[in-house]
Amino acid sequence: MSALLEVSGLSASYGQSRVLWDIDLSLAQGEAVALIGRNGVGKTTLLHAIMGTRAATGRITLGGEPVPATAHGRARAGIGFVPQGRHVFPQLTVQENLETGLSALGRPGGKVPDFLFELFPKLADIRARPAGFLSGGEQQQLAIARALAGNPRLLLLDEPTEGIQPNVVQQIEAALVRVRAEFGMTILVVEQYLDFVWRFADRYAAMQGGRIIETGRIADKTAADVAHLVQI
Repeated sequence: MSALLEVSGLSASYGQSRVLWDIDLSLAQGEAVALIGRNGVGKTTLLHAIMGTRAATGRITLGGEPVPATAHGRARAGIGFVPQGRHVFPQLTVQENLETGLSALGRPGGKVPDFLFELFPKLADIRARPAGFLSGGEQQQLAIARALAGNPRLLLLDEPTEGIQPNVVQQIEAALVRVRAEFGMTILVVEQYLDFVWRFADRYAAMQGGRIIETGRIADKTAADVAHLVQI
């Protein structure tokens, strides 16, 4: 499989504090990779650097082309991002939130694909409800659907199961499996719940101290083995 995402020599800092150290990471087209490690090792910063919402040095290419400088440009280029904490627009309805996701396609206010409601049927029932009145699980489904509305080639997910009830975790897992199977979508997911990613991802990248210390095939190691490696 050809590489969709290539990250080379990526470094980032918060003020005088270095957070990422010369990160190299490659994701093949259609591959799902779990980015794992303890809190504070730089996983979220790495996602934000790829998305363009955190300044970083190094090289990032998508489909062999350097990514645009801005987060908006990267969304247009095909990167979708579901941040930790979901960050839906609370005053907007579910439908309006989904319509904002179409802006990556350059057609804000366009028709939301019916496919999103097939992935997350609950959203169809509550599409007129303000997002601020949704449960945590409903907001997470909305955040993922909003990112998918832009038809991304690469989907970045930051802790998608955090604080989510088990039945919604199952729905999220089924949705990710389906978008990979039907659209060949590439996924990079930060996750502490390793059993979740071990069920659908292809590879893991373990982080420690702002560096990737090991990568490997999920089929070759148990979740417990890798949890012990990164001490989570």
